[in-house]
Parts: sequence; C-alpha cells; structure tokens
Amino acid sequence: MKKVSLLVLLLLSLNAHAQWQVFSELEDGTWYFDPTTQTAGKLPRVWTLFDHKEPVGAFGILSIKTWVEADCQAGWVREMSLLVFNQPMAAGSILRNTSPGTNKIFPVPGSAYDKLAHMLCH
Repeated sequence: MKKVSLLVLLLLSLNAHAQWQVFSELEDGTWYFDPTTQTAGKLPRVWTLFDHKEPVGAFGILSIKTWVEADCQAGWVREMSLLVFNQPMAAGSILRNTSPGTNKIFPVPGSAYDKLAHMLCH
C-alpha cells in the first residue's frame, strides 16, 4: 500500500512542476509534452498530456497523461503508464491509472504520436 501511495504522490508532484509544451492541435483537443521529463537512449521516454476540449464519456474525462516510450529503430511507440483525469491539464481526480506497456503502436504518418516519435528520435 505504501508503494502505491508513493507512486501516486510522485505522479502528482511531477504534474506540479510540468512544463507542458504543445506539439499537436486537433479538433477534439491539444497534445502537450513535458521536455523536463524527456529521456534519451535506445528507448527515449517522455510524459505527454492530451487535453480534451469537451468532457468525454460517462465520467467526464478532460485530460489524459501518458508516459510514452519510443523505439527509434523499429518505429513504434507504446504507452507505459496512463492516467485519466476529470479536469483539464491533469488536474482533479484520477479516474483511471493503468500501465498498458505491451502494445506497440506504429504511428500513422502525420498523427500526434508520429510527431512525438520524430521529436524523441531526432
């Protein structure tokens, strides 16, 4: 239980110091990344945030914060950790906290994840 509480506290404190920068604007919302969390190496990682323009679903999802990893040689990205919030900019209550981490996403050219992969890999 202490490990879970520490993880939640760490994730919330990371958001307090985030320096979100826009990397893609869509009809339904805006994608951000926090350059202070970006790592380098064979599998670079970074925190991203998607802010919906309107609440989504029965719980009124307004933002999703994701720890994303990229494989620059193989051309995929994957979501290592995903947090869903009921307020914009990863604020309010956490509605879902999951670690999908196994699904490789091969981004569609021009998509937000394609832009993110280029940013991480170049």
